[in-house]
Amino acid sequence: MSFDEFDEKRSMSAKGDHAVVIGSSMAGLCAARVLADHFSRVTVIERDRLPDGPEMRNGVPQARHVHALLAHGQQLLEQLFPGLIADLSDAGAPDQHWGINTAFMTSGGWLPYYDTGIITKLSSRALLEWKVRTHLLDRGNVTILEEHDVLDLSTDPDKSRVMGIKVQPRRGAQQNGAVASGERIIEAELIVDASGRGSHAPKWLQALGYQAPEETEINSDLMYTTRWYERPTDKEIPWRILFINARPPDIPYGGAIFQVEGGRWMATVAGVKDHHPPTDDEAWVEFTKKLATNEFYNAIKDAKPLTSVYGYQRTANLRRHYENLPAMPDGFVVMGDAACAFNPIYGQGMTLAAMEAITLNEMLNKRGGDLDGLPLEFQKRVAQATQNAWLMSTGEDLRYPTTTGGKTTPMARMIQKYVDRVIKLMPYDPDIMMAFINVTNLTEPPTSLMRPITLIKVIIQSLLGRGRVESSMPEQMRTKSITPSTSTEETAPKAPPSTVSQSVPPSGPPSAQGAAH
Repeated sequence: MSFDEFDEKRSMSAKGDHAVVIGSSMAGLCAARVLADHFSRVTVIERDRLPDGPEMRNGVPQARHVHALLAHGQQLLEQLFPGLIADLSDAGAPDQHWGINTAFMTSGGWLPYYDTGIITKLSSRALLEWKVRTHLLDRGNVTILEEHDVLDLSTDPDKSRVMGIKVQPRRGAQQNGAVASGERIIEAELIVDASGRGSHAPKWLQALGYQAPEETEINSDLMYTTRWYERPTDKEIPWRILFINARPPDIPYGGAIFQVEGGRWMATVAGVKDHHPPTDDEAWVEFTKKLATNEFYNAIKDAKPLTSVYGYQRTANLRRHYENLPAMPDGFVVMGDAACAFNPIYGQGMTLAAMEAITLNEMLNKRGGDLDGLPLEFQKRVAQATQNAWLMSTGEDLRYPTTTGGKTTPMARMIQKYVDRVIKLMPYDPDIMMAFINVTNLTEPPTSLMRPITLIKVIIQSLLGRGRVESSMPEQMRTKSITPSTSTEETAPKAPPSTVSQSVPPSGPPSAQGAAH
């Protein structure tokens, strides 16, 4: 059942009085949107002072880097916040026609221009977050309490139910026109922790006598760096996104350039341990020559830089296994990066945040206001929703011999080799390309790549082999139109309608997508 169908049923559910969300991350904003239909009041607690426009803030350092909102995530956000996509368009976010104005170099070569029928918006994280926040506050029963820290949970006497949170204003925080001060308790019937990787939920649970969740961390020690440029207007550029895959272990770095609002480019390069890109401006430009093709360097070498180089290195995959806890107090759930955080280079985070919010909405509707036993049931559903994304993210990171926290099993190595062969076949087979796109978009499970027709093609092409991968972009790709036209139908086959409804281009190994979430 869709969110819209659930939304129609909200009047049938008993409404609670107050819910609180910790953190105005994308997960927090999506959670607050859902809770606004089930509670009379929703309060979001945020450490930062939020900007009045599409500006960067300290709490989202990865917003300075390339972000990819997967098509499935865009669809879910539009369901949660109707009119969001139109607002992004009005703010200048360009359309991205996947396959038509995408230059994508994989380990198997350049993907052909191919009309997938998939259109998404390209925007900075700051613009997207601001527009989502604006839509949320327009609902009227949601408020954001800025510049406050959450210190602890407040419970009933037997500590079986969370009744609220203890908060404290940060230095200089304003409230009702005056400087706020002192600790206080904010009471609520449901607390959602969407505070990200730095969540204090494990220690809060331990302080209440519950077990802290076990943690799994798989870290490729990947670092990515980004510089913003003014998009050149003095030459024709046949793409709005340029992807360059890493090719581990031979080429352990890759990059991406995204065109966003304001005629700007976000140019990101990434590399794992011992191959980290520099943050010095001149050295960074030189580093881009190491990529598998010189197309990235050629694009930015004469472009006008708008910023210095930003770096980001908090890229470990971190999973807190709340789903395995024997007990949790009622009235408290954990979602987003606070429960399961991925290497942001794969661009999965915002889509998964929306998926988890839809799950929460579904459960609240079915329960009709009964919150007893919700936490563990919800955490199990979150674990299920994130499982495929976790397998893909960690599976790619484990390709690097320096990755810590996990080992590649013989079965995993066999799967990696199979996926490599799928990737090498993608430039020559549109059906294989679309199958891979659906998997990386989380709309199909990884096992779908093992369907008989795909398996047969991979085996045949593995026996035949492929030639050397050309690093230079094929000349015919340089002359393609930036947007689909009637001539497109003559040169690029249409994808079957059943395969493109919620798809995005393949992410590939780290820095192939170059997209933070």
